[in-house]
Amino acid sequence: MRLSNLPIFRWHTAQIHVPRVERLSRAITELSPDGVRSMLDVGCGDGTLARDVARRIGAEELVGVDVKVRDEVAIDVKQYDGRVLPFPNATFDLVTIADVLHHAESPEAVVGEAMRVLRPGGALIIKDHFRFGPVSNATLLAMDIVGNYAAGVLVRGKYLSPPEWVALIAKAQGRVDELVWPFEVHSLPWRIVTRSEYQFLMRVRPVA
Repeated sequence: MRLSNLPIFRWHTAQIHVPRVERLSRAITELSPDGVRSMLDVGCGDGTLARDVARRIGAEELVGVDVKVRDEVAIDVKQYDGRVLPFPNATFDLVTIADVLHHAESPEAVVGEAMRVLRPGGALIIKDHFRFGPVSNATLLAMDIVGNYAAGVLVRGKYLSPPEWVALIAKAQGRVDELVWPFEVHSLPWRIVTRSEYQFLMRVRPVA
């Protein structure tokens, strides 16, 4: 039996994953620039989030990349080495990276590549976590282990503080255009543990 079919993981999908995808889809849609025709989701997983966002914004072209391509996916997914995106410069109007960078071996490389493949006037939207100290770090690590166990995703636990995020974005020649924080990505009562102040959504534009 696949781990994802066990009762505990089916419960997690229904109670936590599905509501999270719905909230993220709505929030990313609100931050997306006008006139998006092409969209890339980095670390797309099963592709359901990217599919929902693309439908909402009317993107005609949608592709995802992941270091571990799953057997069942909702969109076109290309294999990805976690560093270099297999696309030319200025390919996409919108790039999304949702809860991926804290898993990445080199978050700087991922963000730099995302900025490279953005078209002029495009935007990068990142959903991730803020680390405020050891308690938040431990909470986020526990959440990641539970949430990613069934899919077999490597948990690195590279959580950044707000100043570290600003520095990472600046190094990639980007600027934070809008920040949604705290971000209520989870339902009650889970939100009491997952803490909305640990969650953020940001829109990043290239530095002019």
